[in-house]
Amino acid sequence: MTGQRLIAVAALAAGAVVGAGLALARIDGRLATGDDKNRILLDGWMADLSTGSAAAGPLERARIARAGLFALNASEAVYFVRARDDAGARLDPACDYELAGGALPAEWWSTTLYAEENFLALNNDGAASIQSEEIAPDGGRWRAVISGERPADATPWISSNGAKAFDLTLRLYGPDLAALTASPPPEFPAIRRMACRRATP
Repeated sequence: MTGQRLIAVAALAAGAVVGAGLALARIDGRLATGDDKNRILLDGWMADLSTGSAAAGPLERARIARAGLFALNASEAVYFVRARDDAGARLDPACDYELAGGALPAEWWSTTLYAEENFLALNNDGAASIQSEEIAPDGGRWRAVISGERPADATPWISSNGAKAFDLTLRLYGPDLAALTASPPPEFPAIRRMACRRATP
């Protein structure tokens, strides 16, 4: 094989690797598409209203297939994902966070922590998620803690124990779609970093 052919083959291989990486990044939501009219961003939480419907584009279908989700359409449920705190830093299992908010435009909601490869964190804490009727039965203000250790008090807890990295999925069941797209939009839960057990970027 000539030198020119070797260079061409190497360039094609590099392009394939970069292309695959970009595709996976877009599937995972790490690269914003920006031109997707179905995508909405509320206080750092991102959702695609086409999820679970025939209108979902190839990237959204690939993301759902890769995550192994059983996705309902937006009239039944809307799925919001968030991977950064209010300061814009990546959520880190070495840190503790306060998750706080108020009423959300849905009949019922839950927030679940997912670790690597979109699986639940590997622990036996029984605290993978919080649900609206458990922490805000009256639909008022609420507060929860995300931490690798159970709080000393009775504060609702989502465990990050055993996760090397994580993000949060907020599911709204029976959502009020008009409220989600209204102006001004509804308030979505804030994520405030409280303390870290090691230095973070």
